Formats: sequence, structure tokens, C-alpha cells
Amino acid sequence: MPTATKSIREIMATHPSAAKVLERFEIDLCSQANNSLLCACRDLQLSVDQVLEKLADAECEESGSLAPDPAALPIGRLIQYIVRVHHQMVRQELPRLAELAHRLTTQQSGCEPELQRVADLLEKLRAEMFQHIQKEEQVLFPYISQMDQDSVIAYEPAHACFQSVTQPVLIMGQEHEVIDRTVAELRCLTNSVEVPSGASATHVALFAGLRAFEADLKQHFHLEDAALFPRAIRMEAELKKRN
Repeated sequence: MPTATKSIREIMATHPSAAKVLERFEIDLCSQANNSLLCACRDLQLSVDQVLEKLADAECEESGSLAPDPAALPIGRLIQYIVRVHHQMVRQELPRLAELAHRLTTQQSGCEPELQRVADLLEKLRAEMFQHIQKEEQVLFPYISQMDQDSVIAYEPAHACFQSVTQPVLIMGQEHEVIDRTVAELRCLTNSVEVPSGASATHVALFAGLRAFEADLKQHFHLEDAALFPRAIRMEAELKKRN
């Protein structure tokens, strides 16, 4: 758990969700990196207790300790959970991480080729993920949702361009594998997202964000591949039997 006496650098290195919380309070992650959280808050006339509270909330949300098992939710609410939690993570974090990577390459003149490759891969990952979640939200999720009467009002009826839900599910699964390979390459380039000694605050924030994003992505894809998609296939099969 973060404490007021820990430095900004230590907090970011050990708590992946901390960087974005500190940024919301306009704490400069670079110039304040070696200062304690208490000193940083004093400089900005912030309540250190309030910042610590938000850091703790973010850590609880990240660990899922405040939420029930989403896989056990009704299928309509599961879809809503995936969009609200995991798709929102994609939309918020990938642009932020891509910007941090770009900032890092510009800060370090003659930076290692691996860092430039990391920046390029994050841009590629952002494009892949944005396109992927758009297809889910505009085509697949509405189709699944309209099969569940409890969630019909949450989505407009889908005009399916496929004969069975198994077709888009297969495509989404294939895209998960492509995205996983991009993430695996990022891990390889970053030595399993290990922050090098003497790294700048930007470097620490980038790698902390990468670790948090990768952990969230595993949960995201597991919920879809192991819970949502198989249930949608079974639901469709049951509806066809009734008709």
C-alpha cells in the first residue's frame, strides 16, 4: 500500500495504477520523482490523505477485491462489465502509454532501438485494439445481447452479417491471438517489463502502465474466451432448438 513517506518513483514502481492517479492530481512524475508523496502534495497544496485514498481505491479496483466474479454475471451484464471496465481501459490507457513511449524516445537522444520499437508496437497495439473493440461493440455484442431478454433494451437490434454467432466469435478469438503476440513482443523487448536501474520517471511510469495493462488484458480476453463467447454459442443453439 502506498504511504506518504514513499517517493513518487517508489510508488509508481510498485503500484501499476499509481501513475494515472498522480497525473490526475497534476503531480509532475518527472520533477517530483525523488520527492516523497507528502512533499509533492505540500508543493501543490493537496491533501495527502485524499491522494492516498484515491491510490488505495485504484489498487482495490485493479485487484478486483471490491467486485464479484464478473464471469458469474448474467450475459447482458457481463457484456456491460467488459465494455465499462476492460474496453474503457483500452481507450484510456493505450493512448496514454503510447504518448509516454513517444516522450521517452524524445527525452533520450540516441535512445536504444528497443525503446523506439516499443513506441512503434504501442501504436500498432492501439490501432489493433481500437478496431477490435469497435467490432465487438457495434456488431457482436448487440447480436449476443438481443438473444438475452434481460438486456434487449441495452442495445439496438443487431443486423447480423453472419448466419451464426460462432463465425464472429472465431474471428474475435483469432484477433485475440494476434494481439497477444504483439504484447508478447513488448514483453520480450522490455525484459519482461523490468524497469532498468537508473530509469527516468517517465520510464518507470511507462513500464508500470504496461504491467497493469497486460494484467487487465489477460482478464479481458479470459472473460470473453472462457465465459462470454461459449455462453453466447450455447444460448444461440438453445434458441434455435426452440424455433
